[in-house]
Amino acid sequence: MTKGFHKKTSKRLSAKRRYNIEKKVREHNKKLKKELRKKTHSSRPNKDPGIPNSLPFKEQVIKEAQEDRRRDEERKQLVRDLQKDKRRQQRDDQLLKKRGLDELTADALARGEEFEAKGHSDGQSSTEGQSDKTSNLKSYYKEFHKVIEASDVVVEVLDARDPIGSRCPQVEEEVMRNGANKRLILLLNKVDLIPRENLKKWLRYLRNELPTVAFKACTQKQKSNLSRSRVNVLVSSEELLSSSKCLGADILMKLLSNYCRNKDLKTSITVGVVGFPNVGKSSVINSLKRCHACAVGPTPGLTRAMQLVSLDKRIKLVDSPGIIFADNSNKTEANVHSSSLMALRNAVKIETLSDPTAAVDALLNRVDRQHLTLFYRLSAFKDVNEFLALLAKRFGKLKKGGVVDVEGAARKVLNDWNVGKIRYFTVPPETQCLPFHINAQIVSQMSREFDINERIFDEEMNEINKNIPQNLSESEALLMNSFGFTSARLETEDDKQEDMEQSGAPTTWGQTSILLKQSKQQVCEDSEMKELSELKGMQLNREKRVMFKKLKKQRKRKQKIANKLSNSLQSDISLDNESYDFGTDF
Repeated sequence: MTKGFHKKTSKRLSAKRRYNIEKKVREHNKKLKKELRKKTHSSRPNKDPGIPNSLPFKEQVIKEAQEDRRRDEERKQLVRDLQKDKRRQQRDDQLLKKRGLDELTADALARGEEFEAKGHSDGQSSTEGQSDKTSNLKSYYKEFHKVIEASDVVVEVLDARDPIGSRCPQVEEEVMRNGANKRLILLLNKVDLIPRENLKKWLRYLRNELPTVAFKACTQKQKSNLSRSRVNVLVSSEELLSSSKCLGADILMKLLSNYCRNKDLKTSITVGVVGFPNVGKSSVINSLKRCHACAVGPTPGLTRAMQLVSLDKRIKLVDSPGIIFADNSNKTEANVHSSSLMALRNAVKIETLSDPTAAVDALLNRVDRQHLTLFYRLSAFKDVNEFLALLAKRFGKLKKGGVVDVEGAARKVLNDWNVGKIRYFTVPPETQCLPFHINAQIVSQMSREFDINERIFDEEMNEINKNIPQNLSESEALLMNSFGFTSARLETEDDKQEDMEQSGAPTTWGQTSILLKQSKQQVCEDSEMKELSELKGMQLNREKRVMFKKLKKQRKRKQKIANKLSNSLQSDISLDNESYDFGTDF
């Protein structure tokens, strides 16, 4: 008989029992979580509350804590140094075991030679720097003389704010001495920075000596299609002068065209553009070409070599490097003063000045100080140091500790002066006398060749006085005493001596050099070369080609004679190797 099926016990609980169990489970889990939080460390450390202010002797406690921290750091650093010395000593001991006495002596000798070579290289680098500087100056002289020799007409670019200060008598004398057929034109650039009445005075003054053109270079930044206005500078409006268009190019082109027509020239002429650094030579060429043919910039010395630019089929322009000022290598007061004047002419970089305060002092001695106080909104000052101190405080140029930066303020004044923020102008002398290199005959000859009509200038002046308003009043600009004529360094005696040595050197062909006695034919050739140097630039290339053909013919003739001599010598030598024959030798 099978056992009966027993029913399983039911899992049903009363609600009271079930609620008690759930409550105990919750309390148990809560307890576990609390213990787990105590065991784990949080990622954010507890912030040090510091020493409360209520603690007595708080400062003393802080000092003691800092002293303890300092001692701990010193102890740790001492331990690190000892360990480092110990490791170094161990390495040295291991090297001494491996190396012998011979290797040690060789190493010591090598280190001594390396030290001597380093000292020699330092001295050599300084001498090389000086030689590089002199070689650069020589290259500038050569480039300038190339421009003068290749040009039929030389345009000397002057700064309209100080035409006499940017004018160089040595350059004009070099042009006159280089050839009787060379002509010179003065070009007043940056005429938009001076009052119109002052411009008219300077034109009257300079046109009594040489042909003079008022000019404003184009300041547009596109690469081509630079704007040009046909309106004369003297009769242009205020808006046109303040614009970026070029003014005065038509009058310059008209003078060059008149020169070609009066001289009956059917070939092209070469026009050289010369002047001191940063007077705007390359900008003038770009304005005439109406494109950026030459690199321009506010940095002096940007043009380093002559550059030929074809304006049209009749006129070629030659850009030249800036004229080098007179040498200021000696540290005398006169040379320091001249270097200050160079800085005021924007002929040197302001950043490279060792003493910009001297340049500002030279500026204050030549201008009205009240104008500078109004321009910079400063109070009255006595000397240059007080002026620069007030200016440094005004523009916040302070060093560490609140000390005024005098040099920084001086450089700011020089930058404002050279950029054109401070408007200034000079007046021409009351009495006019021609320079020593210009006479009345040269003035009348140039006026006739360039077809300068005084009536046209008079009509322009009358039209200005009647209709044209002022672009800048003389009260708004700063009146300054002119710097006077500036002397340039065109060539030194050493350079001339080197050129003479090079011209007298023997002609070298391959590896042999032959010195021949000067013959009558060579004297004739020298006289022809002398006549060639006196020709105009436009005929120079044709004459050079003719001379080159003559030299080639003479070289061929000499080569034939040398070949005959060598053949006869070769036949004489061959007689020793051959047998004697009565039929052929007699």
